[in-house]
Amino acid sequence: MKNYVIGIGLLVLAFYLIWEQGTQIPPMVDGNSTAPFSDSNETGSGRASLPALNPSPIQEANQSTAVPIAVNEPLSLGEERLIERLENPYSTPVFSNHTGALREVRLHRRDRLSKDYNMTYEGEPLLALSFEDEGGREYKRVLPDLRAFRLVEQTDPMKVLYRWERAGELRIEREYSRETNSSYVIHHETRITNLKSGPLFYERMKFHLGSAYQIPRLYNPFDSSETYLNVGYYNAGTPLPEGCSCADCSGRIDGEAEEFFQYNEMGVAGQWESRTLSQARWACVNNQFFINIVRPQKDLPSARISWRINKRSDSTPENEVKGVEGTLSFPLGRLEQGETRSFSFQVYAGPKDYVGLSELRHDQKKVMQFGVFWWISEPLSWLLNKLHSFLGNYGMAIIALTILLKLLLWPLTAKATRSQKKMQALQGPMAKLKEEFKDKPDKLNQEMMKFYKEKGVNPFAGCWPILIQIPIFLGMFWMLRSAAELYGQGFLWAHDLSEQDSISVQQGFSLNLLPILMVATQWFQMKLNPMQMGPEMSEAQRINAKMMRFMPFMFLIFLYFFSSALVLYWTVQNLMTILQTLITKRAPLPGEEEEAGKAEPDSEQEEERPDRKELSDEERRYRNLLGLRAKGPIDGTVLEKNYKEKLQNYTSARLDSMSTGKREQALEKKERLEKAYEYLRSSLDKET
Repeated sequence: MKNYVIGIGLLVLAFYLIWEQGTQIPPMVDGNSTAPFSDSNETGSGRASLPALNPSPIQEANQSTAVPIAVNEPLSLGEERLIERLENPYSTPVFSNHTGALREVRLHRRDRLSKDYNMTYEGEPLLALSFEDEGGREYKRVLPDLRAFRLVEQTDPMKVLYRWERAGELRIEREYSRETNSSYVIHHETRITNLKSGPLFYERMKFHLGSAYQIPRLYNPFDSSETYLNVGYYNAGTPLPEGCSCADCSGRIDGEAEEFFQYNEMGVAGQWESRTLSQARWACVNNQFFINIVRPQKDLPSARISWRINKRSDSTPENEVKGVEGTLSFPLGRLEQGETRSFSFQVYAGPKDYVGLSELRHDQKKVMQFGVFWWISEPLSWLLNKLHSFLGNYGMAIIALTILLKLLLWPLTAKATRSQKKMQALQGPMAKLKEEFKDKPDKLNQEMMKFYKEKGVNPFAGCWPILIQIPIFLGMFWMLRSAAELYGQGFLWAHDLSEQDSISVQQGFSLNLLPILMVATQWFQMKLNPMQMGPEMSEAQRINAKMMRFMPFMFLIFLYFFSSALVLYWTVQNLMTILQTLITKRAPLPGEEEEAGKAEPDSEQEEERPDRKELSDEERRYRNLLGLRAKGPIDGTVLEKNYKEKLQNYTSARLDSMSTGKREQALEKKERLEKAYEYLRSSLDKET
């Protein structure tokens, strides 16, 4: 019984950990459609507005006297011109004259990505450029027209160059390049040249990290598409000291070198928040399956990450599409006369593919959000993709991975099954011990442990499969829910393994078949290993035993809304467990029957009878109730003796001395005892 209690506790813990990942209800939106471009600043500046700040004078180092610059001075926006360049088999970038940045990246169905997807950046495009002071206020006069960047034609088709120049003052060049087979990686370089006769000074330069929006999902009360909206960074500097409470360190994980910010930690929608890093290696913006990662060629000191919640331009109160956007700023400083300052970046704009991200070699794979069991999720993700490369279908790969895991755990679970069989065979002697020492619980525990040791039985062996399967289940859960490889992948009647296997939607409710099959296999699995209930069991134990009968239906409620990939894994695992149980029960190891015979040495000749029949679960339970041997024919003398002895616990005098509640429990036990006696008496009469 302790094994089942432990199992229930672990399952509740697992459900709690999964529940913590998100409980929002996602809206039904079309996240793959191309939304119209728009700029959120109604004054025409083209910049997403910061929280209201009072203008203050900013100095340029070439001037002997401070010249006031209006921080919130409106900017002009010219016509936005878009071009498609640097296309390769994986994606097509769409460039904009808006600071010479990326307005869109169109992902193509290729390799592990089975469905086209447009990564569209509303408001500020990806890598949009601006300048700001240490307080986060922008130098508005530096770029009076954000869309004045001019495309410079190149002879190399895999290069794009944008240039902006103010005669006698400043030149900005923004160059992009790409290898033909470089998957989703784009290389970028920004060059700043001082054309003045004296030095220039701009405190910080800022790049926009792009934006990400919800991907449409069917209704799931346990997991929301909003949960995956994320702005994050990798801090390569010295970990923050434990207990640090300064403003820049607030919210940090003490002693950790990296951290990710979930959308619900970002404050009020529309308001920017920021954090300063000692050494930024890269920063990112992502949703459930797709991500922008901006990695500088060299780690950036004193970098500032800013983020906020936003909404897509086509959002309505009835159909709200949430998103996140972020920025990365870093010190620029003083530029001497004629000096050119260059900044190089690697940009990954594509699916959250563990295999592909691992190849980037700067820990970008950490964006997969695998949770506390990442050490399980990562090898499982690698193995899943390896199996897919051989089988050609992710549904078959999940089945093969499940079978492989089950085979690896087979020796352990088989040992647990044999231990359960031994425990069932020893129920009779154990019942006698419990009856003998029912008033001495400490002595009973000592005698029980002594009894287990003599018989070579470990009462806790049955819980090991549960202990091992819980972290594997959670590792599979976090791996499968973030795997972009499953997005759009079909298997059998499931159109998308990253989504519920809906066969019909009625009144907004999805009819899913796989969870029903999963529950059926779970129920059959439990029927193969029924729990034994005796009169000596406490009321709490009886309640736990009854709860276990409803566990399959608890799984139905919980897993009904999750991805078909996860439910497929659980269903196949149940089928493998059923197969293993049948094999283990029908083909015991050599010597097992002799060990069982030693537990009950009485009537040895009858035990070895070839015509010994297999007992039903009901008869085994009734024999245990009356303290009879679990094997061989029924001994009528022992049956009568034990029945009369047990009836002495329920005499009228004893019942009258009990409270109302205890009397009702005693009457229920007496009724079960009488039923067991009648059943076994009838079986004995038939045999004779």
